[in-house]
Amino acid sequence: MLLPVIALGGNFMGMCRFSKISLVVAALLSTPVVANAADITRAPFYQPYPVPIVYDWTGFYVGGHVGAGWTGGAGDGGFLGGGQAGFNYQSGRWVLGIEGQMSATTIKDTTSVGFFFAPGLAFGSVTAESRLDWISTLAARAGWAFDRWLVYAKVGGAWTHVSFDVSASVSSIAGSAIAAAWTDRTFSGWMIGLGAEYALWDNWTAKVEYNMMDFGNDFVTDNAIHVVKAGLNYRFRL
Repeated sequence: MLLPVIALGGNFMGMCRFSKISLVVAALLSTPVVANAADITRAPFYQPYPVPIVYDWTGFYVGGHVGAGWTGGAGDGGFLGGGQAGFNYQSGRWVLGIEGQMSATTIKDTTSVGFFFAPGLAFGSVTAESRLDWISTLAARAGWAFDRWLVYAKVGGAWTHVSFDVSASVSSIAGSAIAAAWTDRTFSGWMIGLGAEYALWDNWTAKVEYNMMDFGNDFVTDNAIHVVKAGLNYRFRL
C-alpha cells in the first residue's frame, strides 16, 4: 500500500520541478517583449539646437577717430582727429541712437586771383585761404544689425569754425606793395553720413564712416565738405 503513494510522490516532485523551469523560461522569453513595449511608450529625446549668440548694441559709448577731408571744389584737403559720444537702443535688428562728435582739422581751401591795372604798368594778385579749425556734428543714427555687424545712416546738424587769411600784392613801375588781412567765423549747416561698425569684443567696436557737410551759400568755398574717418568706440552696458 505504501509503494503507490511513494511513486505518486516522486511524480509530483518531478512535475513541480518542471513547472518551475517552465516559469523561468517563460520569464526570460518575455523580457525582450516587455523591454520593447517600454521603448514604444517612452517619449523620444530630441537634442535642442544651440541658441545663436546675438550681439546687443544697446548702451552709451565714447570713442575717438582719425580721418581726412576735402572740399567739393579744387581746393586743398587735410586731416582731422577727435572724439565722439552717443547712445544706441536696439529693438530686434533695428538700432536707433544719437551721436555727437568734434574734430580738430587741418582742412583748408586756397584761392588765388591775378589782375592787371594796365598792360605793362601794374599787375598783382590776391590770395585767400580758409582753414577749418574744428568741425562738430550732432546727428540721429539709424542702423540694421547683423549680429556683430551694424550698417547705419545718420543725419543732423553741423558746425565749423573757419579762419580766413587774405593777402594782396601789387607791382608797378612805381614800386611794389603788399597788404594782408585775417578774420574768423563760425558757420552752421547740416550733414548726412553712412557707416559700418563691427563689434571686436564685448565692449569695443570699430567703425568706418563717410560724412558730407553743407554750410550754405555764404560759406567761403560755397562747396560741401567731405570727410572719411575710422574710429574705435567703448560701449558701457546697461
